[in-house]
Amino acid sequence: MVSLKGTLQVPGDKSISHRALIFAALSRGVCKVYGLSPAFDCISSADCLRQLGLKFERRSPSGNGLRETVFLVTSPGLDGLHRSDAPLFAGNSGTTIRLLSGLVAGHPFKTVFDGDDSLRTRPMARVLRHLSEMGAKVTYQERENYAPFEIEGNLLKGKDFDLDVASAQVQTAILLAGLQADGKTRVKLPAAVRDHTARMFKHINVPFEQPSENEIVVTRLEEPIEPFTVNVPADISSAAFFMVAAACLPGSEILLNNVVVNPGRDLVISVLQEMGADIEVTNQRERSGELIADILVRGDRTLGSVSIDGTRLAAGIDEIPIIAIAAAMSHGTLTLKDAAELRVKESDRLSAIVGNLRACGVTVTESDDGFVIEGKGGIKGGAEWKSYDDHRMAMSGVVAGLLAEQIVRVDNESCIAVSYPDFISDLRRMTVV
Repeated sequence: MVSLKGTLQVPGDKSISHRALIFAALSRGVCKVYGLSPAFDCISSADCLRQLGLKFERRSPSGNGLRETVFLVTSPGLDGLHRSDAPLFAGNSGTTIRLLSGLVAGHPFKTVFDGDDSLRTRPMARVLRHLSEMGAKVTYQERENYAPFEIEGNLLKGKDFDLDVASAQVQTAILLAGLQADGKTRVKLPAAVRDHTARMFKHINVPFEQPSENEIVVTRLEEPIEPFTVNVPADISSAAFFMVAAACLPGSEILLNNVVVNPGRDLVISVLQEMGADIEVTNQRERSGELIADILVRGDRTLGSVSIDGTRLAAGIDEIPIIAIAAAMSHGTLTLKDAAELRVKESDRLSAIVGNLRACGVTVTESDDGFVIEGKGGIKGGAEWKSYDDHRMAMSGVVAGLLAEQIVRVDNESCIAVSYPDFISDLRRMTVV
């Protein structure tokens, strides 16, 4: 039987990378970003920002590859952004299209946004209706609530928003608009989410207030912030695939270095620990305002039952596909509910997980907002794993294939590059027969 051995630092965190690039527009001068994620999604953000007037230069002084590279981001400042003659094409990236909508909402020009076929199916009104309430004019070009759409920026008015969905993307888009609006803009979420925006605002000296838990208030940014430096830690959403694989393979022992472990991102750690996995979080410290740690995982324990509901889902909704793989390998039951949001990700991840696991011999019951997985200690396999061109579904299928008794073929591994281009090669390097 195979196992995983060794030490690995997965690529930089996507959420933090997006923010480092986009928040550079709040400054005037040259910002430095180390450890930027190589994900195609982050490239989409850089490409769109370039069309708005920012400039990017990559330098690799050590010659040791992307993870040691510094990206120099030259910004003209908010008042220096200009209209793009071509649509801003966000590719597959929901973060790109939603956050940049907030950035351009306060500018007196028209911006057209579009994305790939998958992004065109993801709801946009959750952001755009709030920007409209602040004064931006939004026009959907084909279908109401979906890309492509046009934003005509305007003089914005600050407003109070008590959101009914715990979304870091919606929160951040509104705050970016609020930094260009008259008066105060307050955003309160119903539950904790990844807090990278607040942490980065503090690190790069964007003024804001936090009157209460899950609440942020901003006012107009009167002057550009000073150029900043951000060191992007390793992405826990990427590390999760190695954590699950190692926890499920007897004899495994891996160390994942410099992983972001903020309370709003730690669901996969807490769930695996509740299931009984041997996981040790060590050497906790801060880097560029983010809490990071090294994570040691050993594959020497039997996994058991766990339940996940809406009170904790925001801390790791992207990790549900790979957590489902751990559940299939367990001798217990995973009960997931309040997860209807998974139906409007890059694919309908609830149906995709259920269909793929059933094809591989796992007992799964689907509901409107979740599923129940009855683990029997293994995955039979012997089936094609349908990715639906969704990077996290494809990566989960690769791990399922590593764990399964029979071959599991993923129908499209190329979509993995959306978040982690070197995932398969890193997994192979860690695999010991």
